[in-house]
Amino acid sequence: MKKQEQAISNTKIAIMFFMILLFLVSLSLVFKMVLVVRAGQFDGSKRFNLTISDNKNLEVMSLAPPAKTIAVFKLNKNIGSYEAGQLLKVPIDGFMLSNSLDLNQRADSLFLKAIFNYKTLQTNLTIIDLLKILIFSKTVMPSLINTKNISGDLTPSEIDKVVGQLVSDEFIEKDNQTIRIINGTDIGGLGNRLARLVTNMGGDVIIVATENSPKKASTISYIDQKTYTVERLQKVLGYPVVRQANNAISDITIIIGEDKVSSPPF
Repeated sequence: MKKQEQAISNTKIAIMFFMILLFLVSLSLVFKMVLVVRAGQFDGSKRFNLTISDNKNLEVMSLAPPAKTIAVFKLNKNIGSYEAGQLLKVPIDGFMLSNSLDLNQRADSLFLKAIFNYKTLQTNLTIIDLLKILIFSKTVMPSLINTKNISGDLTPSEIDKVVGQLVSDEFIEKDNQTIRIINGTDIGGLGNRLARLVTNMGGDVIIVATENSPKKASTISYIDQKTYTVERLQKVLGYPVVRQANNAISDITIIIGEDKVSSPPF
């Protein structure tokens, strides 16, 4: 009897230990999943631009979940994401780089392959991001995937005509806010370069000016409410955001200071 009771007791202890271990493992997996989701870049509701490279050529893909459209800009040369964003004057949110990627595949097939080869993929996207992008790409009709070749002999204005209409952010357009850009540095042309980026994003740039005296700090200032446009500009440019008086000339004012001239995304 004592041996049977001891065996039953040991079995209960083993079951309890197994249940506790299972709980801790499950809790750890849930915690890791939450971290992965929080680290994600693609939320599935806003426009998202990413570069895709096979180490030979690079393309910029712009995903528009609200409109269920995809725009693809083939650069037909091997440059980095930073350089691609500067060339097209579009914000780059994500990147994928791998020798195994086939840039001639359909979008859904390309992302499926990226998921299977995730361990060897160089990217800032999580596996959850890729799954969501794959699901989105499968909902886009082939007729709504617009592919453009960007040749090296196109002028900036010609590039803007091709790119701007296909990457404009619907939520920035809906905000309908006026934007003033002030170049507070001694580097000529920075204001116009930023204006191209903001305009391609869907922003309404009404003034581009140069400050008489240099400004050390870059800022984005706004009146009334902090809109999606302000938040998007802050994410793209990395400038601090401040609220200003209501008597401003524009809804949003961007000052390019000397602190951000070393690596502007424009």
